[in-house]
Amino acid sequence: MNSLVSLLSAAALLSLQCVVYAQINGKVEMNNNLEPNVLPTTRHSTIRNYIRIMSPPPETVRHLPGTTLVLTCQMRGNPSPVVNWMKNGVPITDFEEDVNEILSIPSFSPTEMTSKLVLRSASNGDIFSCVGTSGLLEISASTAVIVVGENQPQRLTSIIQSKPVITTFYNNIFQYSGSSATLPCRVDSPTKSQIIWLDNNGDIVYGNNRLRVLPSGDLHIADLSWDDMGGYTCTAKNAFGKDVIETFLYPLKV
Repeated sequence: MNSLVSLLSAAALLSLQCVVYAQINGKVEMNNNLEPNVLPTTRHSTIRNYIRIMSPPPETVRHLPGTTLVLTCQMRGNPSPVVNWMKNGVPITDFEEDVNEILSIPSFSPTEMTSKLVLRSASNGDIFSCVGTSGLLEISASTAVIVVGENQPQRLTSIIQSKPVITTFYNNIFQYSGSSATLPCRVDSPTKSQIIWLDNNGDIVYGNNRLRVLPSGDLHIADLSWDDMGGYTCTAKNAFGKDVIETFLYPLKV
């Protein structure tokens, strides 16, 4: 099963690579090289930055007071997109500010990422927007909240007794060998949570000179090589459940 997942992920990544090629002079050029991780060196400087929303949050969403609402926004871009959320045009405090840790974004890093906003309260008519940036490019999508049953009592117990939600992660990412990659795994949890990473061989990452889990929960991999290709799994757990994501990393030869 793991080999099938890896194969499907690799196929998706190769499709993403073609999307990147499509940014070059508006056309796709075929490359029959049997080493799929090799990009033509003469093209490095001509690959354009781009960003697009692959899966926006719904235009409207219903929210029952006392329950948890999760908005999801999926983007693709080069370099890796950064997604921030806004409420009625005002930025919502980022988790990155709480941990004082900002993701390092290489200049070439085609990435598909997912960002989630966990809402435990909202007013009728609130507008929540996911705003993605990639280099100097920006794109956004918004959701209007319709509150139903405003006079019902708050279900605080159900909110507190909720499993964690992984709010920021890469679905897949291309990055050059020899560079360092940081795979995000940011978590929203009403109670204390634990983060566990598995490497591309399915082994728990305890930390060494190349792989280490940062205080934010992100996985940092130094000096990428072809052997690092594969799926990396992040699991967030608390007393009430868990959330699991996988990031497929594709090292490219320089």
